[in-house]
Amino acid sequence: MKKKIIIIFNLIITTICLGFSSISKASNSEIFLQASKNNIEIGEEFDITINTNNSNIAAYTIWIYFDNEKLECISEIDNLNILDNKIVYTWFSDTGKNKELSELFSLKFKAKQNGISTFSTAGEFYNENGKKINFEYNSLDITIGKESEENNTSNFTNSEQLQKDVESLNLDIMRVNQEGISPDFNKNITQYYLIVDENTNKLNITAIPESSKAKVNITGNENLKNGLNVIKITVTLNDKNKTYYINVTKTNNTQSANTNLETLAVENYIIEPNYQSNITNYYVEVSNLETFVNILVIPEDSNAKVLISGNEKLNFGTNNVTITVTASNGITNKKYNVEVYKRNEEEEQNKKEEIKENEQSLNNILESVENDNIETNIIGTNQEYENENNKNIIRIIVICTIIAFMIFIGYVVIKKKTTH
Repeated sequence: MKKKIIIIFNLIITTICLGFSSISKASNSEIFLQASKNNIEIGEEFDITINTNNSNIAAYTIWIYFDNEKLECISEIDNLNILDNKIVYTWFSDTGKNKELSELFSLKFKAKQNGISTFSTAGEFYNENGKKINFEYNSLDITIGKESEENNTSNFTNSEQLQKDVESLNLDIMRVNQEGISPDFNKNITQYYLIVDENTNKLNITAIPESSKAKVNITGNENLKNGLNVIKITVTLNDKNKTYYINVTKTNNTQSANTNLETLAVENYIIEPNYQSNITNYYVEVSNLETFVNILVIPEDSNAKVLISGNEKLNFGTNNVTITVTASNGITNKKYNVEVYKRNEEEEQNKKEEIKENEQSLNNILESVENDNIETNIIGTNQEYENENNKNIIRIIVICTIIAFMIFIGYVVIKKKTTH
């Protein structure tokens, strides 16, 4: 009896351990990168293989990010698209059923420039039932050229640049394992926006600082709730910090979360760059007489609300105008920033002189073109006149020749008659 109890107890413990083991294994599913060489020279080729573990996949799209200044992707395979520093690859099972995959695919690269290039990935994976599969994503560093003190110091023209790098609180790379983040990453922009579906419970984020001495802390990217979630990416160095924010809306109704503008313009002025929905920061320069700027905005969703602040009582110099779009769901919001620079009297006078000089230069060019046309017409007219004169001279010569010939013939006839 005692032996039976021990056996049953051992079976229970084994079953529990197996259960925990399987749960742990499922939660540790990951996409990882492997290089044929981790140290290469300029001009040398190498392979990057994208692998996974514990996967039964029916379809996926994966994005691979790399430094296209240092590396060139030379692979040519079906369903592969290369867009600057991003590679997009799509695969689906030919049977529509799950397949157990370990190696997803392989890419070939060629080194162009010395330095360290970081590879990172993101993607969307689905099983045969259309359910999304979540993975952990890892990054990989490749060293191009021999690491030496000489190479390291050659990356900086002087000690000031080196110090700037050491003290930097900026991120060098920020990527999310979901497409659609807006705007495109810029180290000087701290507010980002993303909409995900209700099956997304976690976002895998790659955040690499400019300074190797800085530390990065990411919070809020797990256990996403329906509605608005704010992810914070904080870079810390020497008791100073800088925080990047990703405003994530979790919903299945993407239309109700639409905060894009269809139109953004400043009356009587041209903003830079030209408006695009994935760009949130703009610049415009206005006259010294302006006390306010009229911002023209039209949201893509007519039910969204728009609030504009900072466009009145303009000061000389820089004025920050904020355009806040709140989606029809009342939760999701997105901020567009317009930096309005108001010229002072001296700058306004300089601007007028610059415009006057530009107008004078344009008039000179137009006048030169007109003179060239007139001269061309005169030359053409003279040429026609000369050609006509030449024709008249030829006519006179021909007529004179004919008359002379006729006189000669008459003379001969008269001479014969006189002789006879």
